[in-house]
Amino acid sequence: MNFEEFLDKLNSFPIPEKYKLVDKFISSFPSFPIIEEDTLVHFVIRQKAISVFLTGDFNNWQLDIECENVPYTDLWYYTAQFEPDARLDYKFVINGDTWLLDPLNPKRIPGGFGNNSELMMPEYVPAPEMDCYDDLFHGTLKNTTLYCEYLQQDRDVILYLPYKSSEYKKLPIILFQDGSDYLNFAMAKNILDYLIFHEMIEPIIGVFISPVKRNEEYAGALKDEYGNFIAETVFPFLYNDYNVSGDPEDHAVIGASNGGNISLWLGFHYPELFRKIGAQSSYVEETLQTEFATSDKLPLQIYIDIGKYDIPMLEELAEQFIPILSDKEYPLTYKEFPEGHSWGNWRGHLGDILIEFFSK
Repeated sequence: MNFEEFLDKLNSFPIPEKYKLVDKFISSFPSFPIIEEDTLVHFVIRQKAISVFLTGDFNNWQLDIECENVPYTDLWYYTAQFEPDARLDYKFVINGDTWLLDPLNPKRIPGGFGNNSELMMPEYVPAPEMDCYDDLFHGTLKNTTLYCEYLQQDRDVILYLPYKSSEYKKLPIILFQDGSDYLNFAMAKNILDYLIFHEMIEPIIGVFISPVKRNEEYAGALKDEYGNFIAETVFPFLYNDYNVSGDPEDHAVIGASNGGNISLWLGFHYPELFRKIGAQSSYVEETLQTEFATSDKLPLQIYIDIGKYDIPMLEELAEQFIPILSDKEYPLTYKEFPEGHSWGNWRGHLGDILIEFFSK
């Protein structure tokens, strides 16, 4: 019995029998949401409520999708269609103010505002490198604090050192914006461990830096000060204390959203430090687009991806920026995925970027 047939049967049942039929139907399904024909999705929840809304990546987290209640039951549902390889975050909102994970779906995805429920369509394949494996060599994380003279503050920096890093001569570097989030939500350590162990990338050092004033440092008035900190404090520290390569071709910078903007900005303004730029679901300031459009081509390799269910403004900025890079004939990889503006999206494709930049 498919979901539509179930609803027809439920609506025809006597009122006293409806709850029993709902119980039986819910217990008969191995997983939720209910997916039919690879693209049809039925979001289902049982709640005694006045209203139930569905919100998530697919509607930019707005409260404009109201679920339908089957009369005389506590069953609410909403039906939608998505690509067979889509992966999306979502939640239910009860009575307009209570945000709720899907009680019928155990799949959870962490993010900066807490966990969300996760919809994985049948053809979506989770990246194996995201998981932690006991049967491979693991790198180590080292915490340190560097003083930022330009911002007059201490900055926490976390280093990822590959297994037996002291045995390598000169190691490449990748600098992560929103560093703690890439570690906690994008599973960056697991991914680095897996790709290095399986020789899919060469051993590299990861540098994870978290912002203090994120908007100002990544897309505002403090970009110059932040850039000076990277160039005049972080890199001298790395050169002095670790066996890192001094070749900018071995240096990458990556970030998501506003972190993508500052990554592009650092690559443009410090090509003597960075030659590889990864920008996921990136904001791209108009001034930065103009700089790329009006300057000579720089020796940069750029990887940009965006979600088909991303923030609409970011999708528009990507549509403006990609032709600029193409006209300048930058080495460019641009990908779109049926996902949203979330760490589930970014972690699932971080391995692709690392392989492109540091393939062994």
